[in-house]
Amino acid sequence: MAMISLLEAFIASLFFLVFLYFFLHKKSHGGPILKSWPFLGMLPGMLVQLPRIFDWTAEVLEATNLTFSFKGPWFSGTDLLFTADPKNIHHILSTNFGNYPKGPEFKKIFDVLGDGILAADLELWEDLRKSSHALFHHQDFEKLSVSTNTSKLKEGLVPFLDNAAAKNIIIDLQDLLHRFMSDTSSILMIGYDPMSLSIETPEVEYGEAAEFGEAADLAEEAIYYRHFKPVMLWRLQNWIGVGLERKMKNSFFSFNQIV
Repeated sequence: MAMISLLEAFIASLFFLVFLYFFLHKKSHGGPILKSWPFLGMLPGMLVQLPRIFDWTAEVLEATNLTFSFKGPWFSGTDLLFTADPKNIHHILSTNFGNYPKGPEFKKIFDVLGDGILAADLELWEDLRKSSHALFHHQDFEKLSVSTNTSKLKEGLVPFLDNAAAKNIIIDLQDLLHRFMSDTSSILMIGYDPMSLSIETPEVEYGEAAEFGEAADLAEEAIYYRHFKPVMLWRLQNWIGVGLERKMKNSFFSFNQIV
């Protein structure tokens, strides 16, 4: 009970500070740069921007010469450096990759990736990179990739678009491409076609096809918000099974059932 009371008090205080920030500072300069508050850092201002977080992030990067330092609450360990500068990205991911290991904190946040190449470091990453390179450049895999995409284009995407044009149906392009990627990825990874591109049910996200793509989407969203939450908070949510953490766990359970 004491833990719940403290958590409720923290959340109430946080929202109160967000309220003050929004109403007392909304008439300040119109730029996207955030004010850094004592103890809370830039978190209150960022919470106000959550409904348009990706657009806001792009605006901040444009206003800060493509590199921005985010100061999180002192207790959360969420001081982050964002960069979209091609020179910085090339320096980190190419010319000096060995000097920028992801580290244990990265592995905690991206635990859904397990020990795969996206979460690995140093020698393990190098070994996985070599094996992945050998697989993706193998003649048989390249043939399978070409045939899978060609078949899905001819038998799925093109008929879907033709049907939508003939019946004057408005389509969601993001959802359509999501279905295409889910089908082709599933075929290449596990040899199973969930057949989410269907003329008969173009407006319905259903069944195994939905679960396959939804698992990745929910994982991406949950991981993104982990960067701005105290580690103790998102771990507690994961343990109890609430919020995005619960949705992600349920979605991956369904995904594992399909696999």
